[in-house]
Amino acid sequence: MIIRITKPTQYYLAKMYDMKKILTVSLLITATCAVAQQAPQQRSNPRLDSLVNEKDPAVVQQRVAKLASGNEEDLGVLLQYYNAKPDAGNADSLFEAIVKQYPLGRFAAVDGMNKLFQAKGGKTQEDMYLAYRRQFPDAEMDMIRYSVANAYVEEKNTKKALEYVSQVKGAGFRNTAITIIAGQLMMYDNKSAKALVKTELDNARKLYENPDPARAGDRLYNPRNDYYRFLNLYGKILMQDKDYAGALKYIAEAYDSTGGKDEEMARNYGLLLSRNGKYREAFSILDKFAREGKADAEMKKALLLAYEQLNPGRESSAYMAEVQQVLREKIREDVAKMLVDEAAPAFEVKDVNGKTVSLADFKGKTIVLDFWATWCGPCKKSFPAMQMAVNKYSKDPNVEFLFIHTWERTATPQQDAQDYLAENKFTFDLYMDAKDPATKKNNAVSMFGVRGIPAKFVIDGRGNIRFKVTGFTGGDDAAVEELSAMIDMAAANSKG
Repeated sequence: MIIRITKPTQYYLAKMYDMKKILTVSLLITATCAVAQQAPQQRSNPRLDSLVNEKDPAVVQQRVAKLASGNEEDLGVLLQYYNAKPDAGNADSLFEAIVKQYPLGRFAAVDGMNKLFQAKGGKTQEDMYLAYRRQFPDAEMDMIRYSVANAYVEEKNTKKALEYVSQVKGAGFRNTAITIIAGQLMMYDNKSAKALVKTELDNARKLYENPDPARAGDRLYNPRNDYYRFLNLYGKILMQDKDYAGALKYIAEAYDSTGGKDEEMARNYGLLLSRNGKYREAFSILDKFAREGKADAEMKKALLLAYEQLNPGRESSAYMAEVQQVLREKIREDVAKMLVDEAAPAFEVKDVNGKTVSLADFKGKTIVLDFWATWCGPCKKSFPAMQMAVNKYSKDPNVEFLFIHTWERTATPQQDAQDYLAENKFTFDLYMDAKDPATKKNNAVSMFGVRGIPAKFVIDGRGNIRFKVTGFTGGDDAAVEELSAMIDMAAANSKG
């Protein structure tokens, strides 16, 4: 039996265990971008749909009983039903029962995989992998091998990380796995990352120049994308080595291949042009980033240098002030179109000391709610900008920020959240929207009808939602300007 990660299986994989260890694995299942992370959505099939939509309680009870006495597939449908109708039965208990009854079945395979992903330490994961391979010899092992490699690279064990990532063979999957591992290697062992990526780049170039016609219809076979993926990554490694001339050669080719549509690639290209003295070309790219509010500190420095080289004797601060003003006016014009007027739900959350706070506690103040989770990449990507906003309003007693951790996927969500904020030096007021044991719902986030995180709500002093935003795709400057405009408009409404 070949055990594959099907869509329903992916659902249970995401539902049952700590996503901290399988966050990067999810990158290997689907392409990722900085958009809202969705709550686990129930996968269904015709049998499930029919049961969910059945109106006659007697018929439902009869069909549930039949499924409960059926095979693993029947029990899987019942498990999905319990997740779709949380008041109908305990999905977690049923999952455990299925694993126990079918120790070699697909749910047991997912259970074992999840436990491995959750385990800490490369040696621990490696031992679990060897045991898993004996129990499920026909299962696809690429995700597990990648996870072991990831656990070892986190421990800075380069030899073992390379050993396991080299065993990942699946088309498409392998290149993503190597890209992630190489990116982590760059943080402490750029030499090994360089050797790994150079080998992959050379192989990708051969396949790109001589594609296999027999695989032309294979959607996972894209030698062009693979080649430019490693071309860009190798350029980044050379850039980190401060070989700016060499890096420019690789990044320029990759940049041209995308027409400048890849923002990270365009950023690096602009920086490298500046560092190679090509100020005119650099300025056109970096100026665009600045005007869109997406230029980080390094880009701004390179932009000012390019401006000064192209405009000797002219004051660069005046230029930057003009760029910022244009950005501010454009954002405020856009934000005004997003204004809403809805009564905020009377939510309640707990602070880190266990004290319950509610909407009523903030009467007269403009509050910003930021629903997030430690497993949510876009949430964390937005935090540098959110810290800038918190700092900006730190002395304003009428503006409060509530960072509300929700949709927990571990047994220790508060500790995980506190650790993450402390490790990254974010000075946020943390609140917890814990799952209700009875309803199995996170009440606060449910009251706001949130479907994906990060989700931000700006509420005025009268208790009305004035703005709501889901996801994070912009730069830090643009995000701060946007949120500032929302806060200012909401505050003005409170006084009006």
